[in-house]
Parts: sequence; C-alpha cells; structure tokens
Amino acid sequence: MIPIIENTYASKGLYQELLNPLCRKYQLTDTQLVILLYLEDSNPADSAAMIMRFQRLKKSVVSNSIARLKKRGYVTSSFREGNRKTKHLQIAESARPIIEEAKKIQEDYVAILTKGLAKEECEELNLLIDKVNRNMQEYGK
Repeated sequence: MIPIIENTYASKGLYQELLNPLCRKYQLTDTQLVILLYLEDSNPADSAAMIMRFQRLKKSVVSNSIARLKKRGYVTSSFREGNRKTKHLQIAESARPIIEEAKKIQEDYVAILTKGLAKEECEELNLLIDKVNRNMQEYGK
C-alpha cells in the first residue's frame, strides 16, 4: 500500500480507538464529537454547510447529528442580524467538559504520532500537513 494512504487509515484508526471511551461515556457518535470539536476550533465557519464542506460529511449525517446535539443541550443555533437564511451554531456550556476531555485526547494522540521527532521536525510536519489539507480543500471546490 502507498505509505501516505496506509498512514491515513492507521492514524484514523488510532484516533478512533482513543476517542471511543469518551464517545461511550457521553453517549455520542463519532460524528457528533467531530462536530463539537469543529465548532470549538472553526469560528466563524459555524454552519452545517461549513461542517459538511470541511469535514466532508453528508448533509443527512450532519443534520441528524446537529439535531441530536441540540436536543441534548450541547449546541444552540441562531441567526445573525440581517441574515435569516443561515443558522450559526454555538457550543453550549454543557458541552465544555466533553470538549476539554477530547482536547486532552487529541494532545495524547499527537504525542503518540510525534514521539521521537525533534521540535523542528514537528514544525515541518505541521507545515506539510497544512499544504496537504489545502490541496484537499481545493479538490473539493
């Protein structure tokens, strides 16, 4: 298998393995947790359409996940003045403990992936990953 593809699948599997206990603890799906983390980091790209675009998720999956998050009180939505077309999503205070735990898991995940790399190598890796991410975003336009 091509190394970058093999790494993508393996790293996603490891990430899921680390997040699964948190999802079980709060009875969340993977997608619901991804949405919470996305909203935490992606202001002002805070609409369902932006989540679909940047996370490459299907509309029905995003809609159902947001509806469940709203029902559980983890997410709220509102319109901005002068725009009654786009609902903007906000993280509710009740979701903060989940996000804090997930961020710690993300830190652990990065530590596992970068173990043995020098600071300069980590910085270079981040630059390369940013370029790859831009390529993926351009492809999706």
